[in-house]
Amino acid sequence: MLTRQEQDQIAQFTSALRAALPGYRERDAQQEMVRSVAGVFDSCRHGSDTADTDGSNFLVCESGTGTGKTFAYAVPGIVLARSVGKRLVISSSTIALQEQLIVKDLPLLLKCAPFTFSYAIGKGRSRYVCTVKLNALAEKVSQGQIRFDEGASVPEEGLDLMAAVELSRALASGEWDGDQDRLTSKLPVGLWERVTTDRNGCAGNKCPEFSACPFFQARRRMQEADVIVANHDLVLAALAMQPGTVLPDPADCFFVFDEGHALPQKVLSHYAERHPVRATYSLLTAIPDVVMTAVHSLGLNAALHVDVQKACLALGEALRDLIGWIDEEVPSDSEIHRFKGGSISDSLRVIGLEMLDRGQLVLNQLADIRAGSLKRAAERPEIAQTLLASIGEHLARTEDLVNAWRLMLKVDKPGAPPTARWIERNNGDHSVSASPINAGDRLTTALWRRCSAAVLTSATITSCGEFGSFLHQTGLNRFPETNLLRLDSPFDYWNRARIVVPKMKSDPTDHVSHTDEVITLLPGLVEPGATLVLFASARQMQEVYSRTTDELRTLVLMQGALPKSELLRRHKEMILDGKTSVLFGLASLAEGVDLPGHYLTHVIIAKLPFPVPDHPLEEARREWIESKGGSAFHEATLPDAAIKLAQMVGRLMRTEDDTGKITILDRRIATKSYGKLLLRGLPPMRVEIFGRVTKTPLSPAGAG
Repeated sequence: MLTRQEQDQIAQFTSALRAALPGYRERDAQQEMVRSVAGVFDSCRHGSDTADTDGSNFLVCESGTGTGKTFAYAVPGIVLARSVGKRLVISSSTIALQEQLIVKDLPLLLKCAPFTFSYAIGKGRSRYVCTVKLNALAEKVSQGQIRFDEGASVPEEGLDLMAAVELSRALASGEWDGDQDRLTSKLPVGLWERVTTDRNGCAGNKCPEFSACPFFQARRRMQEADVIVANHDLVLAALAMQPGTVLPDPADCFFVFDEGHALPQKVLSHYAERHPVRATYSLLTAIPDVVMTAVHSLGLNAALHVDVQKACLALGEALRDLIGWIDEEVPSDSEIHRFKGGSISDSLRVIGLEMLDRGQLVLNQLADIRAGSLKRAAERPEIAQTLLASIGEHLARTEDLVNAWRLMLKVDKPGAPPTARWIERNNGDHSVSASPINAGDRLTTALWRRCSAAVLTSATITSCGEFGSFLHQTGLNRFPETNLLRLDSPFDYWNRARIVVPKMKSDPTDHVSHTDEVITLLPGLVEPGATLVLFASARQMQEVYSRTTDELRTLVLMQGALPKSELLRRHKEMILDGKTSVLFGLASLAEGVDLPGHYLTHVIIAKLPFPVPDHPLEEARREWIESKGGSAFHEATLPDAAIKLAQMVGRLMRTEDDTGKITILDRRIATKSYGKLLLRGLPPMRVEIFGRVTKTPLSPAGAG
């Protein structure tokens, strides 16, 4: 139970926010979320007690758009974390949301808090500039290695170097802090990759620029902060490391996963492994060359080159056996060869063991060479950094190979969801791939049984109004006392928005006829103002764009043609100028895009967002569910589609004053029995199906 002091501080905090925000409205849903978050953090676990959790220290909260969930979890989170001596880790699914929290929300919260607290952002190393690499590139110009004649065209290399000089100047003057996301101008294509690094290419505390390194400065701020704003990828990476390396011990943290619906897929992506087959030959040729350079340039032991050359030759022999197996066992016309039940043949297992053992030997030797290069970093920083970058790249590729075979050869637990394993052909090569099909096991081991308390929140967590699918995907179904809360959006969807399903002849499963009909209908559906057309596949989007009318094409801004930020900037600019703008987009425009008011009044959904049925991961999931007597469609396919559809619909209303309509160009939502289930998972809008309008809402729900 909350202490009197904790209750008073939450009340003071909330009152100060109310006074600081013009037009602030007290919402019952927000207050209910505040109470629930506070209750869960009050039920936190400590130390080794985290392993015995029953779930009472977890909350899964679906909070409809407009609920005010950021303040609803931040206020009690900051107060309770301080009270019991924990750190608050807020994790988002995107860098953009991290930046919003750091730049906008947390400064306001700090101003309104009844006590002071510190906060910092946590991002991966590749989001920060490497000072050594940047300065080395900039010095090529300052030392006169490259000159540009006045009036002459500047080559691409020159553009990179000129931009690098400006970056170096801005960093040295303090105008820029080295964070990629704080750049105020666009860089030449490919430049950022030349001036950043990863963990394998970084010299760490051996680097002469260590104390001034933007990444390590940010990391030190993060390690001292009371509130850490991370992202899901960083949290997952940190959980695999020694506590304190990136994030504190999970037992010392309260976690909030904003946009928590994305966590299961992030886990699958994080733990999936893949390595190209024939392309590995170029790696095995390059490794001895870079080692030879390191030996000569840094004075390393010459025996290192001999040893790594032998190891690469041995791995090459195993690689030839693998290629021979693929040529013999994988049909030449097969794009994907999936191993049913996740079980690989004995003959492939033998080859895989050789690949793993010999790959591990190369990896160990590269690690030794990297360690030797680090010892020379302070003496010859520029040469060492260049070599570390090359060695780091080869280390990363070798790690991919080793990790892929480790997962390919892993023995799955009896009765547990199997690992999906497949060999895929692409661009004249094959790749060996493996991935878990359920995030539950990994989250249970890495997080749920280690953290003090956790809140997962999003506007779209339930599927067709139910929490079951999300709980199963995250493993939280194993903890019977997990708290569940569903809060409706306060927006008046019934009077301000509607869903229209026009009568169509084509079945969306027939790609050709459905695309033809979308092309026919679309020009008549686009109205003056702002429209977002969301496609389920890039193939259909590009086909519609290329075949639509010239008049409509001139209004279209298509995803992929421009960076996402530039695409949205131009769209807003056109609307502000009183013009019509039509955005063509895919999944990333269906989630997390905020276009309030007149920036978006019409969302057109070309096709229901069912997952690609022949993807090996989806096939493996369906196979596993059906092997247990379940329905793959109702337990996996439909829930996934329901969340994605809710995200699409959620683009329309971002404030309570917004208005508009959703048009769905997929008759299945009206003709199939599951159509009503999908509609029940959406906000309560008027639905017009084939010209007939519903009289009452199907159900209340939130989307965002």
